Amino acid sequence: MELSRSIPVRADNASGDPIYRDWSQSIRTATVHDFDALTPYIPAWDRLAWEAAQNVPTLLPGWVDAFLRHQLRPNESWFCSFAYIGDRLIGVLPVIVTPHLLLGRHWPQLRTPYDKRTTHSGDVVLAPDCAAVALKALLAEAAHMVPSHSGLDLKAVRCNSPVWLALRNGADGYLVRSGHRFGYWFLDVQGDSAGYWANLCKMRQNLRRSHRRLEKRGAISVEMKRGSSANENFLAEFLALEASGWKGRMGTAILNDPNLVAFYTTLVRNFANQGQLEWHGIRVDGRLIAGQLAVRCGKALILPRYAYDEDFAECSPGHLLTEEVIEKAFFDREVTEINIMSSAHQCSLWHMAQDSYIDVHLVRQRTLPVLFNLPQIAARKAYHDHVRPRIPITVKQLYRRLKRIKHRKP
Repeated sequence: MELSRSIPVRADNASGDPIYRDWSQSIRTATVHDFDALTPYIPAWDRLAWEAAQNVPTLLPGWVDAFLRHQLRPNESWFCSFAYIGDRLIGVLPVIVTPHLLLGRHWPQLRTPYDKRTTHSGDVVLAPDCAAVALKALLAEAAHMVPSHSGLDLKAVRCNSPVWLALRNGADGYLVRSGHRFGYWFLDVQGDSAGYWANLCKMRQNLRRSHRRLEKRGAISVEMKRGSSANENFLAEFLALEASGWKGRMGTAILNDPNLVAFYTTLVRNFANQGQLEWHGIRVDGRLIAGQLAVRCGKALILPRYAYDEDFAECSPGHLLTEEVIEKAFFDREVTEINIMSSAHQCSLWHMAQDSYIDVHLVRQRTLPVLFNLPQIAARKAYHDHVRPRIPITVKQLYRRLKRIKHRKP
């Protein structure tokens, strides 16, 4: 089902003073609620997301499509809105509608596709030269589709996202609040590769030692699958490798969850069809000992999932595979950064930098949403900013150990 309408949107000039323009002849919005209706919008959406400054794959329609198909809870629904100036697509807002935790279905909460198991950013794609009017049009469309919603959450918005420009002067009808701040690792691969490897020092020595150990185990081959060679055929082998280790024993591997299997199957198929998928692997005598799912988005190479064979743990196959990926990225003119989309401490071993990703909460300027939403947002932010950093590392490790035991399966 598709709904389309034209709406007036307020624009602001450089001084911040409001200017009211009638955009009804040039800005229009369209909203769809099913996958068949979504299909015609995908090519333009894919181009806009590919060119976005954030370089995160969760902006791409291939990722959003897989999420909406397989990661929604039973009580949730979705719609996707598009904003145009003439025939040019300037913004996309995929929305998940969830009953409010306290206010129920009468005041549902809206959010962008985000789940910490599969999706590390709930940012939205906006054309940077008209981000403000695009977001205002999309928010007006969301209010039209769900008039009683209590607010909209955008999870982990990257610091260079046009969303920040669009919200510089606020958002009509909403209180804008920032929440938890994430630090995700990335590596700029535009510089001198020789200088980069020289600065790794002890890490470089450890890699050479791991190479020598691995050479004693058999014939080594490295696979870097791109283009037509990167398809669904590698997925089953990768999933089996991941499930063979501690994730499989603890019940947290992809194969332990049918919904995750369906999500990654659709995700791999979508990105393979668009030529955005990569597979990286290391084999010893033909046996896969390290594998990695990778996605291209613009000039970034994103590495969201990897696995290794624990029988080769002393050879550090995961580190050796990362070394191969970084080496090739430095000489690939189409890649400017490697994005891990993770805050894991071991990424610092590779002398990566961290970029900020911040939760954005838009709370409707109505009595009940303000009373119930703002205290929750403030409490979560206080916990992440002030309480969590002070929790002793031993307590965190104990919590993770108990959590793994809780989810352990035979």
